[in-house]
Amino acid sequence: MAHPCREMLESPALSVVRHALAQTAADRTVWIALSGGLDSVMLVRLVAKAADGCPRRIRLVHVHHGLQAANDIFEQLARRVASRLGLPLSVCHLVLSTAALKARGLEAAAREGRLTALADCLRDGDSLWLAQHRDDQAETLLLNALRGSGGRGLAAMPHERTLMLGSRGVARLVRPLLDISRCELVGLAREQGMSVAYDWCEDPSNADQHFDRNYLRHVVVPKLEERWPQSSASLSRSALQLQEEQQLLDELAAELLADLQEGVSAEGVCAEGEVLRLSLARMASLSEARQRLVLRHLCQVHGWPVPPRGRLMSLQQLIATPPTSVGEVRWTNARYVVVVRVWRGQLWWQVNGVGVEDDEDAGAICALDVQAYLAWQTLGRDPEAVLITPRQPGDMLRVPGRGRRDLKRLLQEADIPPWQRHLLRVARQVTDSEQCEGRIKEVGEEQVEGLWHPSCGWWLLASNV
Repeated sequence: MAHPCREMLESPALSVVRHALAQTAADRTVWIALSGGLDSVMLVRLVAKAADGCPRRIRLVHVHHGLQAANDIFEQLARRVASRLGLPLSVCHLVLSTAALKARGLEAAAREGRLTALADCLRDGDSLWLAQHRDDQAETLLLNALRGSGGRGLAAMPHERTLMLGSRGVARLVRPLLDISRCELVGLAREQGMSVAYDWCEDPSNADQHFDRNYLRHVVVPKLEERWPQSSASLSRSALQLQEEQQLLDELAAELLADLQEGVSAEGVCAEGEVLRLSLARMASLSEARQRLVLRHLCQVHGWPVPPRGRLMSLQQLIATPPTSVGEVRWTNARYVVVVRVWRGQLWWQVNGVGVEDDEDAGAICALDVQAYLAWQTLGRDPEAVLITPRQPGDMLRVPGRGRRDLKRLLQEADIPPWQRHLLRVARQVTDSEQCEGRIKEVGEEQVEGLWHPSCGWWLLASNV
């Protein structure tokens, strides 16, 4: 059977796809999100045609949302498209948590969950292609404007952006059809003799005007185009200009952020679970507008959720009037939990994945004990001569040259934040008479042999005097 894209004629859509494909690395994978709708099917067919003259490693990926019965039909069609074009397909089944749906709403939770599932397929240097077009861009600008978004929101969707993959590196998210209208894609489908239900599916939820985007698409945008026939193209151009202005703001934010960061690598990269610190005094010296610019930019550059305006205002209150005790602001999305604390003249940023075990969990506690035992052994010490436990009331350590010191004071001297002090592990001297099913009968100050913390290792050992 002839390849379904062999006779595809040259078109503006095919030209932009050829150009975008040529910009990708030949030894990396181009993943194309295939929902089963007309837009994504046309993107797949355009890529298949463009690959004739620019061979690339291409894979299709379909996300089964599990939100409606039609999702099974979409998956079947995606498999049929992949089979007809001879392209490999991965299918991801998305499960949205009740917490995510409650916190973000159906539209946002489904969108974020879908992107997370797609990103999980990628490896360093790969690219993920989405089929959004010029009409989608205009709708996004209008939707963000009605939500009261700032410049970044009004800039709508960029043609390309970086996707942070955690320990797997970075990838690129690409929208090659962003300058192509929906009308052009429909015309290409007609030229190819394509038909609904056989070559693509119509998502029933796209007709539900309860959803804001659908209301814009079916009611607002048609009314705009009655008066201004080029309204979608004009809105898309406005988004592009705003993107250029946003790029200048990002460059300014990066310069400001570089002066604020403390205790990070030269690249300023902070991996999931690590701590990033900002100078509170230098942050407070900035205008409020620059503070908000930097805080939003920090989250954007790391791929973390941008704080809602209420959380942003709370952060600025912490910066302006830092509490005498540890102050804290937190927010979350479907993927990350961000916690920002003020302590000792710094803003401490801690970011973990949603669902990461709490430090108080039994499994996490056991893992800490194992780490401490292994580190003790690397010191050349006998692990069977000590028992590793959390600190106990009254614990003291005989510090070389200083005598006995309270553990609370030693933790303060080591600059270990209060919210991390429960991770401390203490090595206690063990004798046969003191053991009872793995527990110490009596804890004496002379029994503490050393202090261990994940951030410091065994940084203090007892003196023998």
